[in-house]
Amino acid sequence: MADAEELQRQRVLERRFRAMGLDAGVLPGGRAVIATLPVGPEPFDAPDGSRVLRALRFYTVGHDRIKCVAPRALFHLPPIRITDCAKAEEIEARIRSEWSARIRKLRDARRWLADLGIEADAPQGAPLWSIPLGLEDERACAAVVEPGRVILPSRGPLSGLVLPQPEERVFEPRSPGGSGTELLIDVTVRLEELARRKRNATMRRDDTSCDLPAPRSLRVAPLLLVGTGLAAARPLHESLRLRGFDVRCVTSSASAIDAFRSQSFGMVLAETRLDRADGIELVPALRALPGILDLPVVLLDERPSPPRRVAAKAAGASGYLSGVLDPSKLAGALAQLAVERKRRRFSRYERALSVSWPDCDTPAVTAQIGRLGCLLRGAAAAPIHGRYSLHLPETGETLRVDAEVSYRQGEDAAWGATAVGLRFGGFEPGAEAAWIDYVCALAPSRAVASS
Repeated sequence: MADAEELQRQRVLERRFRAMGLDAGVLPGGRAVIATLPVGPEPFDAPDGSRVLRALRFYTVGHDRIKCVAPRALFHLPPIRITDCAKAEEIEARIRSEWSARIRKLRDARRWLADLGIEADAPQGAPLWSIPLGLEDERACAAVVEPGRVILPSRGPLSGLVLPQPEERVFEPRSPGGSGTELLIDVTVRLEELARRKRNATMRRDDTSCDLPAPRSLRVAPLLLVGTGLAAARPLHESLRLRGFDVRCVTSSASAIDAFRSQSFGMVLAETRLDRADGIELVPALRALPGILDLPVVLLDERPSPPRRVAAKAAGASGYLSGVLDPSKLAGALAQLAVERKRRRFSRYERALSVSWPDCDTPAVTAQIGRLGCLLRGAAAAPIHGRYSLHLPETGETLRVDAEVSYRQGEDAAWGATAVGLRFGGFEPGAEAAWIDYVCALAPSRAVASS
C-alpha cells in the first residue's frame, strides 16, 4: 500500500514537471522522478572557469526536493526544495542560487587554503577543493568546500567502513589559523583514529581486537631531530623507524647545521627552544645552506604560544606543533607529510657526469644533479633498484650509492633520449660527504630546477 501511495505521489510530480515543459519520467520502482531541465545561456561560474550549459538533470527526493545529477559538478549540491516553484525558470533560479552560494564559499575556502600554504585543485570543475593526503591509495583526497571544515575521504583508512552519521566524515581542525602542515597532520591523525575506532567496534562483537596496520614502508630521506627532548624521546624514535624513517638526533642548532655538511635530510623536526638559540631561527639558517631549496622544517613547542606560532610561520616553518603529542600519532603524521609534500627540497644544477651500474653496456649521463638525486639521459635500461656509481671527472673519484628510479619519461624532445629520475638512498661510508661537497661547489651557479 505504501509503495502504491509513493508511486502516486511521483506520478503527480511527473505531470507537474511535464506541464512546465520538462522531459520527465518515473524511475523503475516508483520512488523518484528523473527530469531534464533546459537552462538559459547565462554561464555557471566554476573553479576552473565559467561553463555554459544547455540542460541539466535532476531526480526527486521525496515530494518536495530535487537532487542534481548532471552535469557531474552539480551533483555536489545539496537537495534543493522546490515546493513553491511553479515554473521551470523558478527551478533553474533556485539551482543557480544554490550553485552561486557554493561558489562563494569555495572562493573563501581557496583563500583559507592559500593562507595555509596548501595547493588544491577542483576535480573536473566540481565545487570543492581536493587535497591529496599522500596515502597508499592516491585517490584518497580530503575535500574542502568552506573555510575550517574538511571532508574526510571514504577511500584510504576508512575504505569499507560504514559511518552512520554523515557529520562523522566532517573534520574541523583545532587551529584553523595554523599551517598547512598542521592541518594535514590533524587530518591524517583523525583518519587513523576514526578508522581504528570503527574497526575495533566491528571486531569487538567477536571478542577480538583490531588495530590499523602501519602505513606502507616508505623510502623517505633521513629525518633530523633537533633538541635535547627529542633526542631523548626513545618511543618517538622507535615509532619513526617503524614508519620507515632513518632517524638522526642532534641537540643544538649549530650541530644541526653541521649535520647537513655530511648528510642530506628530507625533513627536520626541531624544538623551539634550543640551548642558547631559538629553534625558529634555525628554519632560515637551514634553508640558506648550499643546495637546499624548500626543506620542510616542523617546530615543536612544549606549550602553545601564539606569538611563536606567528613567528614560526613568518620564518617559513612547515608546521608548528605544541603540547604533549603521542609518539605514534606524530610519527604517522610525519610519514604522511613526507609522502604528501610535492614541492622539491633540494636544488638541481646542470652538470654532465657519467653514471654506471652493474652489467650496463654504456654509462648514462646526468643532465642535472642535486643533493639526493639526479636526472639521467640515455638510461632506459637503468634498474629500478640497484647500486649506482657516480664518476666525478674533476677529482677522479667514483662514489657508490644505492638508488631507485623515481620516474621515467619517454623520448625527450630536448635531450633526444629517455629521461630517468634517480633518487639516492644509502651511500658507501664517506661517499655522501664527498657528494655533498661536490654539489655545494656548484651552488654559486644558477639552479635550473629543484630535486
